Amino acid sequence: MKAIRAALLLSAAVLGFTSHVGAAETPNYRIIDRIKVPDGAFDYATFDAATGHVYMPRGSFTTVIDVKSGQVSQLKSGASDHIALSVPGTDLMVLTQRRGVIRIADKTADKVLADLPGGKNPNSAAYDPLTKRVFVMNKDSGDAAIVDPLARKVVATIPISPNTLEFPVSDGQGRIFDNIETTAEIAVIDTKAQEVTGTYKLAGCEEPSGLAYVPDSKLLISSCGNGVAKVIQADTGKDVATLAIGRGPDAVIYDPARKLAFIPCGRDGVLDIISLADPVHIAVVQRVQTQQGSRTGTVDSGTGRLYLMASKPDPNAVVPPGGRGAPRLAGSWEVLVIGP
Repeated sequence: MKAIRAALLLSAAVLGFTSHVGAAETPNYRIIDRIKVPDGAFDYATFDAATGHVYMPRGSFTTVIDVKSGQVSQLKSGASDHIALSVPGTDLMVLTQRRGVIRIADKTADKVLADLPGGKNPNSAAYDPLTKRVFVMNKDSGDAAIVDPLARKVVATIPISPNTLEFPVSDGQGRIFDNIETTAEIAVIDTKAQEVTGTYKLAGCEEPSGLAYVPDSKLLISSCGNGVAKVIQADTGKDVATLAIGRGPDAVIYDPARKLAFIPCGRDGVLDIISLADPVHIAVVQRVQTQQGSRTGTVDSGTGRLYLMASKPDPNAVVPPGGRGAPRLAGSWEVLVIGP
């Protein structure tokens, strides 16, 4: 009898949750364009509203897309394995290279200005407007290089965790949050004190990668390797929501204009769209079919359009042991433009 009563209560809870989701305005995102780009590996993507350009590092160069014309070009000074991050109010760009180099380039002149020493595998990075410095996460050495881009130097290196670091975000008010992949935690960094002030545990999350900050409600949303997204309170670390998403997520892309978070899931080839307009009823409101392997991207909040890197698997290739996925088919690389 107790089991029956519990099942009925669970059914009612599920129905109640569904009604809230159904009551929310359902977006209608779809693939509206495909932009051909050169073959090659990719990682993070960024959008610079000042130039109207999407930047996608490809290893020996950075692919640049003009969002108004759709024109594709290359930033030859933008050699980066992970991220090409524009420094607001300047022509400067900070790029990270797996070999332990942090590059500063002039993106307008397409010129290398400095190659700085990083730690092991400088990976992702975030700009802190309070100190006007860039915090570069050295993924494999578990520390952060603090870069003064105007002075073109690393001013400090601070320990974060002995474990693997993933994506950082800034709250714009002197704190950087960074996912610790191995222990499923978020490190809280005071940018003025240049130290970690605490960590938040991501309960039920495995191998968090992408991270986004929601300024209106002061929330953090992480993508997890076990097919969930975690939402927590940025001030306290309080658990707010756990949402089912696709497999193989990486980036979390937040559009503040529409209060939507986008999580591309490469293994399933889907883009899950999460509404954060109502912090009490956070929900997945749409799933868009993309392509297997499409796991990162960026958004132009002015138009609401997303730009996701994509390619097709080679049907004749053999996946190596421990490989991230099937080798890609030559000539199949493109950027999916997804819009409302």
